[in-house]
Amino acid sequence: MTRWLETLRNQYRDQAKTVAYLSAEFLLGPQLENALLAADLEDIARQSLTELGISLDELKAAEIEPGLGNGGLGRLAACFVDSLATMNVPSIGYGIRYEYGIFRQTFVNGRQVEEP
Repeated sequence: MTRWLETLRNQYRDQAKTVAYLSAEFLLGPQLENALLAADLEDIARQSLTELGISLDELKAAEIEPGLGNGGLGRLAACFVDSLATMNVPSIGYGIRYEYGIFRQTFVNGRQVEEP
């Protein structure tokens, strides 16, 4: 959180423009491993989980991928946003909530289910 807040303060101070990327879907893939790597917490997490008798590798393998897309468009959008972050470009990804779209969506066990 500290680094994120510092980034926001710097962007505000520098009056940095922000790229807003709009996509109908984002196919992000599993998040746990990326989050641990980005926060430099993988070793601490592995050690802490081991003390609790839990395997980090098994936990990562059990992660359910968020169903926020189903193909190329979603994967491309996720890659664009990841690249922007890697290049330190101030950016945010916006998705679409399909409440009034061509179908209704609900979530069952963390997965999107389309309904007529």
